[in-house]
Amino acid sequence: MMYPWHKEPRGMFEAYLGEDRVPHALLLHGPSGLGKLDLARSIARELLCLEQASGGCGECRSCTVFAGGAHPDFRYITFEINSKTGKLRDVIIVPQIRALIETLYKTTTIGDRKVAIVYPAERMNHSAANALLKTLEEPAGNTVLILVAHDAGRLPATVRSRCQRLMLRLPSRPEAIEWLSQVSDASENDADDALTAAAGSPLDALAMLDGDALENYRGTVKLLAMLRRGVTSDGKALAAMSDFDDESVWTWLSLCCARLLRNALERGASGAQLQALADLQRQADRNRMLTATTVRQDFLLRDWLIQWKDLPVTLPLDQNTQEA
Repeated sequence: MMYPWHKEPRGMFEAYLGEDRVPHALLLHGPSGLGKLDLARSIARELLCLEQASGGCGECRSCTVFAGGAHPDFRYITFEINSKTGKLRDVIIVPQIRALIETLYKTTTIGDRKVAIVYPAERMNHSAANALLKTLEEPAGNTVLILVAHDAGRLPATVRSRCQRLMLRLPSRPEAIEWLSQVSDASENDADDALTAAAGSPLDALAMLDGDALENYRGTVKLLAMLRRGVTSDGKALAAMSDFDDESVWTWLSLCCARLLRNALERGASGAQLQALADLQRQADRNRMLTATTVRQDFLLRDWLIQWKDLPVTLPLDQNTQEA
């Protein structure tokens, strides 16, 4: 699917293709919730298209097979099931990359090019990244590797340096709200709040507008404001948030800290106040990483709420937190 914010990176790719200088490795990167994988698949489809139509013609043999998910000249590398545990791995391992490299050196079946997507590329372990590096240094024939990453900084510098970057940026707030209004029945106020809760990501905001996520976010913000005013307790706040998605809650808490931190900076807060806010935001980010573990989230959340309530900050939160 083509989104308005894909226009710039898409234009860069089309320029490479039009000048017949398609790089052997592309790195698509940027914040989550921008449809990077959609763009990568569109580019892969076009590279394999026998008509070389923008985004693929959709009618040639290559496009038809690609749509069916069984293109012999295309590979998609992502997390796989661990055969020992039966659970999905959270890293891409070296056997996956070695198997990919082996296929890249085989003869093409339909056209004259092979394409592979690695997603999320920053989750390759050290050995996998090193194995891929050798192929990036000595590419196999007419192949294009498309690395898709949320955080390109986590990729080894040696890998990044051998890729042509296509960066996706968050659209401006007015652009994102206009798009959300066009593709959903949400009011401008709902679209604005969802965009805030999604840290500016239009696709994440769109997902929030479907279901209870937006109201849960608003409930979280309201509870934080009530805690700061002393009109509710950490125990009651914890109980009210018990049914909310843990990972989302920690994301929202981190965002609230960030907004209050900006507010405090503008109003000349002391170094101790700023440090306390920054520490609490980092704690929320760390706790979000623990949601997939066996650590008791209710213990972590209650401790965080107590610290929030006792923050040595007397400045008001921004409008979104509704704190007087």
